[in-house]
Amino acid sequence: MRRIKMVVAYDGTGYNGWQVQPAGRTVQGHLEEVLSRVLKERVRVVGSGRTDAGVHALFQVVHFDTSSTMPADVMLKAFNANLDSSVVVRWIEEVDSSFHARFSAKSRVYRYFISLVRLPFFHRYSWYFPAQLDIDAMRAASSLFVGDHDFACYGKPMVPGGETKRRVFRCQVRRRRARVEVVVEANAFLRKMVRNMVGALVKVGQGKASVEDIELSLKELKPIRALKPAPPQGLFLWRVNY
Repeated sequence: MRRIKMVVAYDGTGYNGWQVQPAGRTVQGHLEEVLSRVLKERVRVVGSGRTDAGVHALFQVVHFDTSSTMPADVMLKAFNANLDSSVVVRWIEEVDSSFHARFSAKSRVYRYFISLVRLPFFHRYSWYFPAQLDIDAMRAASSLFVGDHDFACYGKPMVPGGETKRRVFRCQVRRRRARVEVVVEANAFLRKMVRNMVGALVKVGQGKASVEDIELSLKELKPIRALKPAPPQGLFLWRVNY
């Protein structure tokens, strides 16, 4: 049995997230259907993380086990020839059986894009937000997320009753002309954690929440008033580090 590692990019528009579900089209389900057909055996893939419905990935790491003798470079061409145009295998290699796409990962990097101008090229991949934002205040608030915290106010564990403490290595707010980028790197993430963090930072940028509100939410697990997650289309799984 061989273990194969792949890096997959996908446009999450039209998918009900990464993970296979009883109803709805998912990226994992589409990959498994295509790989099973190409390799002529049942294939189950494991991803480095689960993205929500509508969220994209530039660098989703996947592994699967196969008894097929097909060379990796041939797999790459065959998979991409059969996958929808919204999903692309960027590269593929055979790895040791000890490698695990999820458990071997040291950190994940997500990037969120906010567009300050309305352009047709950005609407599928950013949050159009025409209001003025105080970028300095957002940066000050973002620094509070760095470190070991209980993020129960910002997301839910993958399983009920699961651990909600996470280690954030960096949280940066960058202004790029008419675009704002929020970059978050952590050991792992809760469901909707990044989107809620971005939503909180935008409220700070609007003056509807303060830096102190962010601090209280982390220290006292006190949710920010009327916090809504940022919409999914602006979020990308950007990198996974091993």
